[in-house]
Amino acid sequence: MALGGAGTAQAAGTGSLTLTPGTVSSASGLAVSVTGLSGFSGLPSSVALLLQPGFMSSAKSVSVLCTAGQASSSTCPAASQIGTGSVGISFFGSPTSVPLTAYLGDPLQSGDIASVILSGSLAGTTVAVSGRLFVPAGGGLELLLSGFPNVPVSLDSLAISVQGTHTVTTTTTKTVTKYVWKGKGKHRKKHKVKKKVKKTVKTVYSVITNPSMCAGMWTGTATMNYSSGQNTVPLSATCTP
Repeated sequence: MALGGAGTAQAAGTGSLTLTPGTVSSASGLAVSVTGLSGFSGLPSSVALLLQPGFMSSAKSVSVLCTAGQASSSTCPAASQIGTGSVGISFFGSPTSVPLTAYLGDPLQSGDIASVILSGSLAGTTVAVSGRLFVPAGGGLELLLSGFPNVPVSLDSLAISVQGTHTVTTTTTKTVTKYVWKGKGKHRKKHKVKKKVKKTVKTVYSVITNPSMCAGMWTGTATMNYSSGQNTVPLSATCTP
């Protein structure tokens, strides 16, 4: 979903997408970088990072999710951290890079997979921006960030790297009925025996799971939405079957 503002669309900037590993159906680390942004003043009203259909994500990829209260107070648990990043801004005419920490949180809307919280410090103040992680109508995977602070800066670049898996072990017990023969000759009879059987299943959940098909490249877009227009930068990464 790209929330366009009034005005014309631009394609200023260069984007890169890296998946490690870049093999089909793999739990993967993802890195998105968009640099050389220009043409708009101020921060965008929203940033949409969209991956093509086939990509998946799970809220169970961390052992604990950051709550809305923890996100607003910048106290997300360490176990909810999924990555790092940075944002390049022009602050009163001077270029500045702000380090970011990424956490996985409770969904912001019903039907979403989860939320992603980006936390950083600007001018001595810790700022957290939350975004929706969801499957858009056309399929794929989208992170829609909004609620940026109202500060006199312009966006020059954005980089986010996320990864992480969490293994959940589930043990179930069921009763199985078997028949066994006992005795000899005419005294040989079939007896019913009930036995409890335990089954243990380990399921691995990942922040990013690659598509199950590869035609050489996987694609996406990074869209910055402003009141005066929209800037969309294409993303692509090499994949292998």
